[in-house]
Amino acid sequence: MRTNKTFSALALAICGSVTLHAQDGQLSQYESSPVLLNPAMTGIYENAEFRMSSNVRSQWTSLSSNFLTTAFAYDMSFQKRFGVGMYLSNFNMAGIMNTFQSGVSAAYNVSDSKANHTLSAGVQVGLLYKKLNDQQLVWDAQYNNGNFDTDLPSGEMFQRGARLMPDLSLGIAYRSTDPRKTLNPFVNVALFHVTTPDESILRTTKSDLPIRYSANGGVRVKVNSQLFLTPQALFMMQGNDQQLHAGMMGEFVIGGSVYSALCGASYRMNDAIVAHVGLKHKNSGYRFSYDVNTSPLRNYTNRNGAFEFSIIYYGTHSGRERRLQSSTF
Repeated sequence: MRTNKTFSALALAICGSVTLHAQDGQLSQYESSPVLLNPAMTGIYENAEFRMSSNVRSQWTSLSSNFLTTAFAYDMSFQKRFGVGMYLSNFNMAGIMNTFQSGVSAAYNVSDSKANHTLSAGVQVGLLYKKLNDQQLVWDAQYNNGNFDTDLPSGEMFQRGARLMPDLSLGIAYRSTDPRKTLNPFVNVALFHVTTPDESILRTTKSDLPIRYSANGGVRVKVNSQLFLTPQALFMMQGNDQQLHAGMMGEFVIGGSVYSALCGASYRMNDAIVAHVGLKHKNSGYRFSYDVNTSPLRNYTNRNGAFEFSIIYYGTHSGRERRLQSSTF
């Protein structure tokens, strides 16, 4: 256990000791949190007045302290034209580094309200708070007789262990919603951290947070009235890091009831294979996924990956239920 703790501390020390140059936390079930996936998807849905989503992701539980990502979003739809909402997100990296984001989101649908598609643009304005817990790090000066002794002085001085920054993100999104069509494609593009804020924890250095470019697309295929398939992919780039995540999700309506079963798989290139299962009940959806680590990191995590759980709910402020169209939810 001590070895695992030391490994995680060292890995983060290399990444963040000087410039705190950490990347954003990500979800395997990225489409289950639309507001965080793209600002232009805020409030862009039918037959409901509001939407709530909640996500929890736990990575590398074999380490003494795991990586935990949590997210919550709430957005409202007005006249199939406007959308407003808010979001919260926290990425805790083994108790050593933490990134918290919060803000408001808005979108506008330029398409006619009677059209069988939406074309929207969106913006998010918020705050980004990053903190480094240097008490959890070990340094060269603490290496003694083949082991790290945290009781020894590190010789390191941090003038500032946290940073609060303004944050701005932009996006556009298109989706087809024609219930008569077999194929309804969708595509969206977003830019996060457009202002590239300085995230350095040292007053004497400067480190701009890179813009994260995101592109997501796919198609919802109506095989018949009970079976729907959704192949899709997400590509992201932030600084020198790139990520491609592609897969297929299937939805089967159980005996014409208000229940639908979800099952699928996806692959995050050079990182993990992800298995998905879930259940829809009326206006609610519940999903569980597990990442099977395929990267060299599995040698340090006892081949343990990550598990993730999400809940998404569509509702009305009057409390009256509405049965959502399959193309919407």
